[in-house]
Amino acid sequence: MKHALICLGLALTALPAQAEEIIFKCYFDWVCDPNRKCSDAALDVRFRVDVETNSVSRIGGDQLSETEVLLGDRALTVLEKPISGGVAATTIMIGNGDAVRSENLITGRDLTPMQYLGNCQTS
Repeated sequence: MKHALICLGLALTALPAQAEEIIFKCYFDWVCDPNRKCSDAALDVRFRVDVETNSVSRIGGDQLSETEVLLGDRALTVLEKPISGGVAATTIMIGNGDAVRSENLITGRDLTPMQYLGNCQTS
């Protein structure tokens, strides 16, 4: 898996092969709600993937949320699981960085579903 994550980083941008972590800087410029209404979003989300341990954390996110990274042959997905029971999934295409963030979060006693469209780059 370590080799696959390093290859992922190299596919998105030129990183040294000995890199131990990859930072994903994601910018989502569109958001759509369940009523099929889409508007400008300007959502900035960043993830730190540790290549040595195959772990991920959201930079500046809810520190109580559990996170998990899933690596496929064409995309990487970061799952965020807050203590409320909701989930957020960010899927990043390997190669071009196109990304979708789907949130099914709990706000108070309400379900708040949203979907964001954007792009992620590595550093």
